[in-house]
Amino acid sequence: MNKFSTLGITLCFAAGICSAERYTGKLMDADCYRDQKVASRESGHKTYKSITKTCAPTASTARFAVRITDNPYWENVGNTIKLDDEGNTLATSALHSGALTQDHDGDVHVRVHGNLLGETFKTASLQPRGQHADIVARVK
Repeated sequence: MNKFSTLGITLCFAAGICSAERYTGKLMDADCYRDQKVASRESGHKTYKSITKTCAPTASTARFAVRITDNPYWENVGNTIKLDDEGNTLATSALHSGALTQDHDGDVHVRVHGNLLGETFKTASLQPRGQHADIVARVK
């Protein structure tokens, strides 16, 4: 019976890991994004490309969001998701250490891995887009 319990727990753990999602997108200041989105809607325009540039994160950013630009399943491309507290901590430390930097046109491209829970992403890892081997940070 003990072997079956161990097997069941192992399978549940493996299913949890396999259900995690990966997204690629542009990192933004979540508070700036919220304000710009409201202003954009009031003016009758949806200018997300300019919002991602206007709301690029800085050293003082505390809350982050990711504008999804790539996804293997394509259903969430174009959505913006907020990072949870762990994700905010990972992004802050990666920005401060220089692991995440702006590209030539001011965007910060990232790859996040974790679970999407409504409009918030429960972040397991965060890394610069294009770096497959070196994960910048992981939740412990």
